[in-house]
Amino acid sequence: MKRTFIRSIAVIAALGLAACNSGSSNNPQVVLHLRLFVANFASGGATSNLSTYLYPVSNSSTPSTVLGSSGGLSGASGIAIDAFDNLFVANAGNGTVTAYVPFVTSATTPTVTISLGVSKPQDVTLDNAGNLYVANFNGGGTGNITVYSRPFSNTSSPMFAISNGVSGPTSVTFDGARSIYVTNETAKTVTVYTLPATASSTPAPTLSNGLTTPVATAIDPATGNVYVADANSVEVFTGALSSASSPSFRITSGISAPRYLIFDPAGQLNVSNANNSITIYPPPFSASSSPSVTISTGLSTPIGLSAGY
Repeated sequence: MKRTFIRSIAVIAALGLAACNSGSSNNPQVVLHLRLFVANFASGGATSNLSTYLYPVSNSSTPSTVLGSSGGLSGASGIAIDAFDNLFVANAGNGTVTAYVPFVTSATTPTVTISLGVSKPQDVTLDNAGNLYVANFNGGGTGNITVYSRPFSNTSSPMFAISNGVSGPTSVTFDGARSIYVTNETAKTVTVYTLPATASSTPAPTLSNGLTTPVATAIDPATGNVYVADANSVEVFTGALSSASSPSFRITSGISAPRYLIFDPAGQLNVSNANNSITIYPPPFSASSSPSVTISTGLSTPIGLSAGY
């Protein structure tokens, strides 16, 4: 849903920071443009940044803003934007999740920094209740998904952690309805958990057929089909899922070590690739899909993607 005006006070309340917001006022902020947000891991640490590209994007798009390490980024990886356009970034370099109220610029600093329960975070997502899920890679063979409830603050700690079926998680995705999908690079699986989740949640189903190096998952909001970034392809699972499911087809054109996937507001599939490109595919999708747009400027090991203001 398009929001032409966003009031800072409403956004702050959504983060639970009405008493401690830094750098925001209670005056209405005018939302100017929808943007594609890209987390550039680069070589990790202070080299990371968050770049934004104004829609409509094209092959010649360049960043409209770049937020660097002064904005709290360190090994920026997965990102998410909530219903209030608050931005959340998983920072694998310093073990934090940083949160920002709109409008994010090159001079923005975190409104909230969460560190309790966070260990080598790779990705974040939020459900319809506003709960925050963090995919913690930990030592790789272990890992978990820590879950935080609003209001968020610098002292937020997890309500609980999901560990059953989790092994080296690199992404966590909410399907917009009732499930979260966890991509486990170490176990080479995608595990699915029905919400509301608990510490004893177990996956049903577990996808493994056709996967060799899964690192990210996205759910097509139009069809419910599951797209998995894997090696040099995007594997697509259609229909009712079970642990016996196999990909119905794969997309390979323009794909080079994909790291992250999203569907943008136009229903297009966006893929960040380790060869410093973002390839964008229009629907309908098939094995012959090819990118209509390839962005290559301003990228340095792009991982996280999201669309917002």
